[in-house]
Amino acid sequence: MNSYLRPPALNPGDKVGIVAPSFPCAAWFPRRLDAGLQGLRLGLGVEPVVAEHVHAARGYESGPVSERAAELQALLESPSIAAVFTTLGGFNSNELLPHLDLDALKGKPKIFVGYSDTTILQLALTSRCGWVTFSGPALMPQFGEYPAPLPFTLDNLRAVVTRDCTGLELPDARHRTNEFVDWGGDDAYARARAMQANPGREVWREGTAKAPLFGGNIETLNFLIGTPWLAWPDEFILFVEATEAEASLPRIQRALVHLRQCGVFDRVRGLLFGQCPDARPMAGRSLRETVMQVLDDYRFPIVAEMSFGHGDPMLTLPNGCLASIDADGGRARVTLLESAVEVDPSR
Repeated sequence: MNSYLRPPALNPGDKVGIVAPSFPCAAWFPRRLDAGLQGLRLGLGVEPVVAEHVHAARGYESGPVSERAAELQALLESPSIAAVFTTLGGFNSNELLPHLDLDALKGKPKIFVGYSDTTILQLALTSRCGWVTFSGPALMPQFGEYPAPLPFTLDNLRAVVTRDCTGLELPDARHRTNEFVDWGGDDAYARARAMQANPGREVWREGTAKAPLFGGNIETLNFLIGTPWLAWPDEFILFVEATEAEASLPRIQRALVHLRQCGVFDRVRGLLFGQCPDARPMAGRSLRETVMQVLDDYRFPIVAEMSFGHGDPMLTLPNGCLASIDADGGRARVTLLESAVEVDPSR
């Protein structure tokens, strides 16, 4: 079984790099950027260091690719930076990959957190450098939440990146939201988003599994296949989610079929589906029926509607960290079996 390198744990007072690998939302919504930076300071007790390109916008990208890559590389290499967070996702993080010197990062793992399009960079670092990376909150959507980051999101992030999480059972949030609030208007800074009761996870197939976690946004993940920046673990628990147009059932089905045709599911020991509110029933078919149609002849457990993905609040899932699934009788326990970070006992 693959073994991945754990980065040093995050501690209060640490410096945290902020990058915008794709979408220029920080340049478009500076008020939300400020709210996110304040939420990061108060929520984790760290000091943000904002890369220059974060304030830039060139069309739908946060500046030239060479500048984005150079600043990301510098923050990942810098011994004074304990972690790197992304402002948001986007669509074009993959163009940074040829401009990164991943060999220079081998043996020097660092906490790298984000989700959605950031899946590209996280899985490249896990694949090529052997790093444990973290699919979790981004600066502007989660840390910029009004009036403060959601406690569930913060508590789970802290549990995974600041201390030994061995034995941590990943919970469901009691409430959730997918409400859109315009960051350019006053409403986003005057009221909390409306929350609804979370019905909790669903067991789509019972069973047990034990393997490292590996995954992210399903359509983004698929774009890595066939490139030199992806190396599938020998066996793993795959976690995926989808949002907006990519969450339409035909596109989810196509993404799953592509993974199947690439032989990926022969390595999968369990499948976790995040909340996909945009995966609405279509032509009389549900998301569950779509997934089970593609994977009908596999026997690994499948657990869905977990608290990760594009809904809030969210879990932080560490790529490369050994985990287990125990799904039986309609209940599912997902547990981290090892620490995702190296904790300094003197601190």
